[in-house]
Amino acid sequence: MDDMISSDSHIIEPPDLWTERVDARFRDRAPRIVREDDGDFWYIDGQRSMSFLGVQTGDRFEKDATELVTVARFEDVRPASYDPARYVEENRKDGIVGSVVYPSEALLAYSIPDPALCSATMRAYNDFIAEFCTHDPARLKGIALVNVDDPAEAVAEMQRARRLGLEGIMITVLPPADRAYDHPMYEPVWAAAVDLDLPISMHVATGRSALSASEKQTSLRTGVTEAAFYLQDHFVRKSIGEMIFSGVFMRHPKLRVGSIEHEVSWVPFFLFQADYCYTDRPVRGDWLRFPDGTLPSDYFRQNCFLSFQEDRVGIRVRDVCGIETLMWGSDYPHTESTFPRSREITGEILADVPQAEQQLILRDNVAKLYGFDLDAIRS
Repeated sequence: MDDMISSDSHIIEPPDLWTERVDARFRDRAPRIVREDDGDFWYIDGQRSMSFLGVQTGDRFEKDATELVTVARFEDVRPASYDPARYVEENRKDGIVGSVVYPSEALLAYSIPDPALCSATMRAYNDFIAEFCTHDPARLKGIALVNVDDPAEAVAEMQRARRLGLEGIMITVLPPADRAYDHPMYEPVWAAAVDLDLPISMHVATGRSALSASEKQTSLRTGVTEAAFYLQDHFVRKSIGEMIFSGVFMRHPKLRVGSIEHEVSWVPFFLFQADYCYTDRPVRGDWLRFPDGTLPSDYFRQNCFLSFQEDRVGIRVRDVCGIETLMWGSDYPHTESTFPRSREITGEILADVPQAEQQLILRDNVAKLYGFDLDAIRS
């Protein structure tokens, strides 16, 4: 298919993003690059974070995993990953005519303990990505980062993001334990998302109650293991489950919340367990009883969306998830991206899927959610 839309693509932040854009009072603490002997590293509030991604896009198809790297210098970064004109052109060669754009280093902004620095870091990024997308707003749909520690502040940033032309927001996949997403404090955020027509994303690696940026670096092996295997979908299941059972979607039927880069295979069992707990177990805590026989799985299929990359098993159980929930993403330009073989990989994954369903998964679902004009981006 030559007119795919990626529901999960990324940019690589240039080294001067925060030094040039962040509020002056946070400039010494905001993310910045330090050149070390073995590579360039981002530092946040004096603590080392990660090195540059986007230096080996496509290499996984040519190299052994032992040859892939996690440390690099900015001059090795693929220019198309921060140059919007090259970004659009390179993705079009891969069959992708539109991209929903997420950050790379800025994903870790959610782990900044200081709420003021966290929010300032996100505001500066939002300014950058809005400017990036103005190069071709028909094909580039930017996602704003929002810190929901203070819901009133979050709503103000959501309103600003919409004025900047951004098409969705991202919130932490794991809020602090005493402020989970069943807390009534978030009602203004849910209401604003509906009023502003901003889909909400929860991306892997954005836990707010998880480790700080420095702790992430010192426990890298554990963090990668959790992201790749047994905890990859745990946090998003927890957050979506709390939203369902506390009635968030019942109160806000037009709210859309997405799981990004957690794949799909976990969903059928999650929905089975959610319905089973609702129908066959005693009512727990303040769980609501939904109207008209509605089940938790009904709210999931109505209000949630799923961005996946290469989940062959998840596609086999797509009817349980709901075809309208599924959206493919290339993860460009990260190491695990499908670039430059997106046509080939999606063709293999969806080989047994009817053509009409393929179009929904590869293009139409995400186009509808984020307002892509298909006629405009095909030209």
